[in-house]
Amino acid sequence: MTLRLFFLSIAIMASTSGFASDTTLIFRQLPYSKLFDTAKEENKIVMLYFHFDGCGACFQMEKTAFSAPEVARFYNSNFINFEVNTLKEKGIEVNKVYTIKMHPTFLFLDQSGNELHRIVGVFSPEEFLEQARHVITNGKVLSDYKKQYAAGNRDSDFLFAYCYMLRDAFELDSSIVMDYLNTVEPHDLSEEKNLKFIYEFCVHNSQTFIPFDSPYFSFLEQNKEKFYVYLKKDQVNARIARIINEACYIAIEHKDEPAFKKAIQALEEYDTGEPYLFKETDGRITGIMGIHLVLQTALAFYDQIGDTVNYNKTLESYIAKIWNDENSLNFYAWGVNSQANAGETNKVKMAIKCSIRSIELNNSYANNDTYAWLLYKSGAQQKALTQAEKTIEIAKKNNENYTETQKLVDLIKTGK
Repeated sequence: MTLRLFFLSIAIMASTSGFASDTTLIFRQLPYSKLFDTAKEENKIVMLYFHFDGCGACFQMEKTAFSAPEVARFYNSNFINFEVNTLKEKGIEVNKVYTIKMHPTFLFLDQSGNELHRIVGVFSPEEFLEQARHVITNGKVLSDYKKQYAAGNRDSDFLFAYCYMLRDAFELDSSIVMDYLNTVEPHDLSEEKNLKFIYEFCVHNSQTFIPFDSPYFSFLEQNKEKFYVYLKKDQVNARIARIINEACYIAIEHKDEPAFKKAIQALEEYDTGEPYLFKETDGRITGIMGIHLVLQTALAFYDQIGDTVNYNKTLESYIAKIWNDENSLNFYAWGVNSQANAGETNKVKMAIKCSIRSIELNNSYANNDTYAWLLYKSGAQQKALTQAEKTIEIAKKNNENYTETQKLVDLIKTGK
């Protein structure tokens, strides 16, 4: 029997199941050891739901998709649904088999326990139902796509679908994205589906998939007006700025001056003085890029290559720009505290100056904590202790967590 016919036979037989419900998705209350025997008895596919108490994304699925009548009917009729709480005793034991780390994760398994399909994250009721229908009615399952890819299938439509399937399983990598784009003729990149594909996958899960030196990034930047037709302008620009900014830091890491100059010149257009909020296609904010990007990257470059003259000149310009911005001042000061060596006294002195100014603008726990740590780094241990204790009092007053400041107090008092 073919896989497709196998799935269709399950769908037909499931229509007579006594577990159908139109109210909510039902999870079987049986031992895991009996799960696949039950699947064989009922001739059904197993759907495992991995979650834990307190998981906000899991709660959202339970509140929306699980309670949608059409979803409930389809899943209850066609699958043996089984939940695995990965932080509770029985769930911990079950998860040793699967080692799931992302929540929620949904695994679809055949009657022998072989993985057919996987999806990760939050899905609308319609999307969650579509995934189930793929498994049951048309055999569009991740395991089959993986086999086809391993066998050498590089058909454009196949790769396009495979990328989205891997995205939903949280398994996509840049090589598959590039495999698809390499099948697209240059004049077809302007098609709506390809514009949206480039937009979604140029930066994915906080990783750059389409690098600055690729022809597809050049297409994105040179044709951004075409992207604006379908997608928000600020988010298109956020992705462009993110890729260029990363290229700057790659050049900095390798002390590659020509590459750095090329990237920082491109970055100037996107250094607008406003921060970039990086949003996913579902609207979630997953990152932020600060202001004065050119000055920040130039500072990092001159520091890396040891150009003290240009570093100091750039630092003077940067401090002047942020002098009335308490958050940027504190961000810079904390960065020096995190990265500067104890012997870099000039850097630490400037960071202390910025920290004091930040406190003048807004006397908060965060900038007081930075100041305490910088005093410690400068060697003024008694002043650092006094400042740390003052910082803890601010935190207590505002009901804030002061764990990091307490670490500093303990470090000074014990000398460890």
